[in-house]
Amino acid sequence: MSSTGLSILIVEDEQPIRSLLSEILSPRFQCSTVGSASEAIRLIESRFFNLALVDLGLPGMSGLSLCRLIANRSPGTVIIVVSGTTDEQSVAEALKAGASFYLAKPFNLSELLLTVERALGRNSPGAVA
Repeated sequence: MSSTGLSILIVEDEQPIRSLLSEILSPRFQCSTVGSASEAIRLIESRFFNLALVDLGLPGMSGLSLCRLIANRSPGTVIIVVSGTTDEQSVAEALKAGASFYLAKPFNLSELLLTVERALGRNSPGAVA
């Protein structure tokens, strides 16, 4: 059980990464994990998440489209985009789509925790981890 009562939606199509993210974050947060944007949409429509950790490379709907949808349907949810792409255009597109933070893969565990803590501690858009 989480120690903070805050909830995180992890949207990652690669099962090993999804499991690792959940394992790292579950001691501090209530985590729900899904492997696609369509699964994420179903959860977002049924409950509130404090934070969504969204991979850009998702099957079906892109991570950017999912970010826009989350920003529109759940404006109180902070979005962190996770991607292996770190070019300026990708970062700018993610921030424009509603992400507050952009975390580049590969990242280390302390970087992930720090970014999540920062994201939940302040909702100011435009930060890049």
